Amino acid sequence: MSSCSDDEGATIVFDIGSHCARAGFAGDDEPSVNIKYVDCPEFKEKYCNQRYKLYYPDDKCDIDVLDEVISKCIGSISNYAEDYSLKDNGILLTENFHDCPSKREKLAELLFEKYEVASLYMAPSPVLSLYSSGRGSGIVVESGNSVTQTAVIYEGFMFANSVLRKDGAGDDITDNLRNYCKMDCRKEKVNYIFSDSDYVHIKEKYSSCFEAPTTKVELPDGTTHSIKSTYLSDCTEYFSTETLPNMVYKSIMASNIHTRKHLFSSIILSGGNTKINGLPEKLRNRLDEIVGKRHKGLNIKVVAPPERLYSPWIGGSIIGSLSCFMGKDLSREMYQECGPKAIHERCINPADSIQS
Repeated sequence: MSSCSDDEGATIVFDIGSHCARAGFAGDDEPSVNIKYVDCPEFKEKYCNQRYKLYYPDDKCDIDVLDEVISKCIGSISNYAEDYSLKDNGILLTENFHDCPSKREKLAELLFEKYEVASLYMAPSPVLSLYSSGRGSGIVVESGNSVTQTAVIYEGFMFANSVLRKDGAGDDITDNLRNYCKMDCRKEKVNYIFSDSDYVHIKEKYSSCFEAPTTKVELPDGTTHSIKSTYLSDCTEYFSTETLPNMVYKSIMASNIHTRKHLFSSIILSGGNTKINGLPEKLRNRLDEIVGKRHKGLNIKVVAPPERLYSPWIGGSIIGSLSCFMGKDLSREMYQECGPKAIHERCINPADSIQS
């Protein structure tokens, strides 16, 4: 692993989601800090529900939640790199497309006033995910714990009207899987005893329930369970063959007509929920069916980077380590002179991205 952690003034990249938070120095190959909220008693007790999901700040701008997560990450980085100081280090923070301006300003105020960072830059996670794949144009399909979204990006800018969002992702699949398992565990009471012939007849009729192959899955708390493979298939099938393909198609068709051919060949997956077994193939095959009826001769390509679990963070690590990045962030001096609103001038708001 290459590392910039020994360089004075190296940018620290934060990627904070609803299930976990990642942080590390720009230029590294992977984050040095990966905090799952379920592993932190203080987060699980105060903010998490049964899905192990942090109540991530929305338009209400509950900055206290982010403050505690950032503080936890900074403390963990201190164990990794003892000699660094936030006064000498800039921060690159990933953000959602739908983040409100007031949330940006409150975050800027928090980081400059409380943590006294040297500089700050905020970048939309789909753009960073695209950069992590070595591309500047394409359509990014992000699906993590709570949100699934598609975004068309052309030369680093998002087509604002191409962004589609669905409030639901891995936690919904987990809920469906939980319901399947509950149904499987229900036992009906009977007041008579089956004969051997009755048992054989029932086993033959419902052989899929008796002999279905199982798959081991790891839960957020690290425990593993064996679950019938048919359940996993049933829970993910609609998401893989209907939800995602339709979102991708609508996003591409909402973009500039001259970019569509390229976009169909540059579909980039990002996020833990896109690691569902067989998802890239199912997505491509379903898009073939949808597109083939309307557009002939299109080459559909779905790119599934092996490191897509960390794609936004990796993209931030790449950007933050480039020499051309220096000077594009909001410096402490500029913040002191212009206040929190200066963050909008230095970091283009995703909601102001170009229209098709």
